[in-house]
Amino acid sequence: MHGVGNDYIYVDGRNLPALPLPRLAIFLSKRHFGVGADGLVWLTNSTVADIKMQMFNADGSEGAMCGNAVRCIAKYLFDHKMVTGRSVRIETKSGVKRVQRLRPDYFAVQMGKPEFNLAHLGYEPEFTTVGMGNPHLVVMVNFNLDHYDISRLGKRLSTSPLFPGGVNVEFVRVIGDNTLQMRVWERGSGETLGCGTGACAAAVASVLRGQCNREKLIKVQLPGGELVVDYARDEVTLLGSATTVYEGQITLPAELSNEN
Repeated sequence: MHGVGNDYIYVDGRNLPALPLPRLAIFLSKRHFGVGADGLVWLTNSTVADIKMQMFNADGSEGAMCGNAVRCIAKYLFDHKMVTGRSVRIETKSGVKRVQRLRPDYFAVQMGKPEFNLAHLGYEPEFTTVGMGNPHLVVMVNFNLDHYDISRLGKRLSTSPLFPGGVNVEFVRVIGDNTLQMRVWERGSGETLGCGTGACAAAVASVLRGQCNREKLIKVQLPGGELVVDYARDEVTLLGSATTVYEGQITLPAELSNEN
């Protein structure tokens, strides 16, 4: 499944044996040697929500939150008639997120309140640090990002000593009235076509800088499509699509399936 091109392999693990999930994520995520994805999302039972998600990046590192993933999980639950009503609650490492279905393939996620104390960069002219359940560094630019190579600077900033656990880096340009262009370098995955928490961070940063009006919806244009952010209140709401690409089965090698 994917949200604006940010694709993950989703496994309903509620009736499956325990597996080495970081190694499984690496194995499955290889685009030329595995299924191919930005990472793995493993679903398990929750005692506080409808379902619990664990998210692993393509390099096996575990992430705390993914705005695109929670929309896809909601779609999976609705499509397979595992929930009723119009909303679901999904447990993440960053807390329980409520997802509302607006249309069959379009969802709104209550992302929570942003945080601004992630590093000692403060509010430098080019950088803004924003926490959306995971850490983000927003870099505002004044040039077209279509052909800009974000890998060099993105990799350097993502592994900066200021962020011991790494940081997601968003390159953002204002391109119209409450409209942003964004590309993202994600820790553990590299550049992806979209990032939900990153779009929220970009919108929040643009409001803090007076570049967007928080009283109106903020559109974020990513290589994989458009996300919409509502920051009119203290909490952020993310709106976007969720798409199922295909469903299937895979036979794991013995070292990953605990078959010795």
